[in-house]
Amino acid sequence: MKNYYNKWFSIIELIVWIFIFVLGLTSIYMLISSTINFNDYNKNQIIAANLSREWLELLKNLRDSNYENLHKWNLINPNIDNNFDLSSNYITNWYYKIWLDYNSLYPDFSVKLEKINNFKEWASFLTSNMRDYELCNDLSGKYTYDCSWGNKRTKIFRYLNIEPLSYIDSSWNNVIIANSYKVTSKVIWYIRGYHEINLTTVLSDYKKL
Repeated sequence: MKNYYNKWFSIIELIVWIFIFVLGLTSIYMLISSTINFNDYNKNQIIAANLSREWLELLKNLRDSNYENLHKWNLINPNIDNNFDLSSNYITNWYYKIWLDYNSLYPDFSVKLEKINNFKEWASFLTSNMRDYELCNDLSGKYTYDCSWGNKRTKIFRYLNIEPLSYIDSSWNNVIIANSYKVTSKVIWYIRGYHEINLTTVLSDYKKL
C-alpha cells in the first residue's frame, strides 16, 4: 500500500513540475514576444517621425529654392511641370507627395511636389488608392515612391496636406491669413495594426516678396 501511495505521489509531483515548467516557458515566451513587439513599435515610431519631419524640411527647401531662383515662393515644380509658369501655386485643401529627385537635371529644383488624385487613407484602400503614396525601399535602401524594378514595398504611407492658415476673430468669423499655409505631414504604417503620426507647421512668405 505504501509503494502504491508513493507511486501516485511521484506522478502528481511530475505533473506539477511539468505544469510549472510549461508555465515558466510560456511566461518567458510572452515576455520576449512583447519586448520584440515593443521594440519594433518604437523603431517604426522613430522612422515615421523622421519621415514626417523630412517632408516638412523638403517643402521648406522647395520654398527657399523658389525664393532664390524665381523670386516667388509657393510654386509647384516650376522647372518641368509648368515651364517656369509663375502662376502655378499650391492648391489648398489638397494632398501632395514630395520627394528629392537624386537624378534631377535641375539641381536647384531637385525637390518634387506632386498632387495625389483620388486620395484615400483607410485600410480598405490599402491595395488601391493608397498605393499612390506608399513608400518603397530601392536597392540602396532609400525611400522612394517608385515601387517598380524590384523595389520593396514597406506598408508605410506618407503625404502632405496643405490648408489655408486662418483664425477665428472676436466676431467668430474665420479669417484667412494671406501668404501663409498650414501644412500637415502625415505618416501611416500598417505593421502589426494601424498606426499614424502627424507633424504640423506653418509655411509662409517670410521674405514678403
